[in-house]
Amino acid sequence: MANTVLTVLSMTIGFFFILIGSLKIAPALNDEVYREMRKVFIRHAKVFPFQELTGWKPNAQSLRKFVGTTEVVCGVILVMIPGSLKEIANVILFFIMTGAVYGHFMLKEGMDKMTPALVFSLLLACRFIVHLQVKAREQRQLRELERAEAALSAAESKKSK
Repeated sequence: MANTVLTVLSMTIGFFFILIGSLKIAPALNDEVYREMRKVFIRHAKVFPFQELTGWKPNAQSLRKFVGTTEVVCGVILVMIPGSLKEIANVILFFIMTGAVYGHFMLKEGMDKMTPALVFSLLLACRFIVHLQVKAREQRQLRELERAEAALSAAESKKSK
């Protein structure tokens, strides 16, 4: 059951980020949304969180393209690539969403602008928690199997003596 939940979450979140990342990169899907994304990143570049630490302020266009490309790549990983790369993609997307929430908060844009980033941050956190639960269950089952094999082996060695 948990594996099914993990698969559904991975697919849903992955397809969402492929779509949203594509909208940030090129106007081919929806020109109006693309133009709005450009405006959003111009505002967000002004409140870049590491500007005070590093003294570096990113170019809004470069930031938009970097975030969009990262979202597409991580989305593809969540949808298609098996293994631990999914967890890395999950964490990267979580940090991107955290940055989006930070930007909306610093710009005082309100909950209506912040809600999608909050919801997907929570979905990414839930996906990661489900993954940890699945891993813990698999390890528990493996330990139980090893104990059962050890007990069976001990019983067979006593029988043969």
